[in-house]
Amino acid sequence: MSIHNNHYNTIIIGGGASGMMAAVFAASGASSHEENGVDITENNINQNKILIIEKNSELGKKLKITGGGRCNILNAEYDTEKLLSNYVGAKKYLHTPFSKFGVSETVEFFKNIGIEIKIEDRKRAFPKSEKAMDVFNALYKKIESFKDKDGNNTVEIKLNTRIQKFSLSKNKVEYIEIVSNVDGKEVEEKIYGDKFILATGGMSHKETGSDGFGFSLLEKIGIQIDPFNPSLVPISVSNNWVKNLSGKSIENIKLTFSVDGIKKKVLKLSKTPPQPLPKGGALNAEGINRILFTHFGLSGPTILNTSKQINEWLQEGEVNMSIDLFPESDEKVMDIFLLNIFDNNKNKLFKNVLNNIYGGNVLETIFRDKNFCLENNFDMNENGFLEKPVHSISKVERRKLVNVLKSIKINITGLMSYEKAIIADGGVNLGEINFENMSLKKVSNLHVTGDLLNITRPSGGYSLQLCWTTGHIAGKA
Repeated sequence: MSIHNNHYNTIIIGGGASGMMAAVFAASGASSHEENGVDITENNINQNKILIIEKNSELGKKLKITGGGRCNILNAEYDTEKLLSNYVGAKKYLHTPFSKFGVSETVEFFKNIGIEIKIEDRKRAFPKSEKAMDVFNALYKKIESFKDKDGNNTVEIKLNTRIQKFSLSKNKVEYIEIVSNVDGKEVEEKIYGDKFILATGGMSHKETGSDGFGFSLLEKIGIQIDPFNPSLVPISVSNNWVKNLSGKSIENIKLTFSVDGIKKKVLKLSKTPPQPLPKGGALNAEGINRILFTHFGLSGPTILNTSKQINEWLQEGEVNMSIDLFPESDEKVMDIFLLNIFDNNKNKLFKNVLNNIYGGNVLETIFRDKNFCLENNFDMNENGFLEKPVHSISKVERRKLVNVLKSIKINITGLMSYEKAIIADGGVNLGEINFENMSLKKVSNLHVTGDLLNITRPSGGYSLQLCWTTGHIAGKA
């Protein structure tokens, strides 16, 4: 091994959201010219020497795709007590870091680097541009802005580089061993530093480099790692019509989950006043339940936030979910609603009035599935139920249709793997961390951030907020 005695004040391993955030504040930490945590001197002159090590060929690979490319940058819950209640079992640990850099500080930070934020339902916040790339570019531009007295970048970046081990001396990291890919050749180095920040991410989205390698590094130096389970993860189903709706989403619905026919959980609409059905169209009330159909099953906020429970139910027996498309109308109201539509469209085929009942060609896709029609006892003539003239649909069939609209059955077969998980439970045991500066109690100059921590949280901006907060605390240290 060729030895290069390169020395840095701070070495950041992982160039994702929390790593980039840590770099900004490590670079600005020595300056007294700060406003809301951002160095505002003209040239951002700083003598700190900082290194980001990234295994991918680019920084922020996961950040660039988060929120479907829109970037759910944070959750705009300014009440810290309420906000922290969403980090299951971690509230008592997170008070200290969030008191230093919480939601308001995060919003102000991004405003100062050019990212204006808008707030949507469930207090989910997004950049006004709705582009995750804009968030990445703003962070990257800020990192590039820091210069030393000679005009060189304060923050050096090594891409296509992976860490092999931490070398400890007297309960501190003395140096790390890395391997870089340079012109197709592997170059091994020892890199020395004063402070080290591990920001390699958890076990979700392995295609972005979050493969859990950071955990193995920590285990080798005696850090307790709690076992893993996919937490916020899409589900797989057996119904073909679900996959045929891939890319479509529906909302304003009620979901009922059952195991072996026994009801387990009902997710109702948000507390909005009841709204009557329009005479010629579908209900369009605002609700909190939303699901996304995919080529393998179901996703979306409601599914993701229920996936952990679904995983537990799957251990008990057969899990089914039913969808009520019209949760604020009972069967009697629905029957009248359908009767009015049928009376006004007597000479049309059934398939041509479905969008009057529920938009987006959702019902047509469902009824094109012969298995669905057979399972729900719809009369299947040679042309299929969709081709029936409306005037030939019987009262019995109309009642069956009401039952379908109030309870569309889906068979859940399992959860997707880590590759599809938004978050995976497990990680560094919180008892190992000094939350004053995110350092390890056993290794005082090694700090840990973001998804490496064993903190369960829902979707809706909580994960990135954890990255911003812990990245800030570690960088400032």
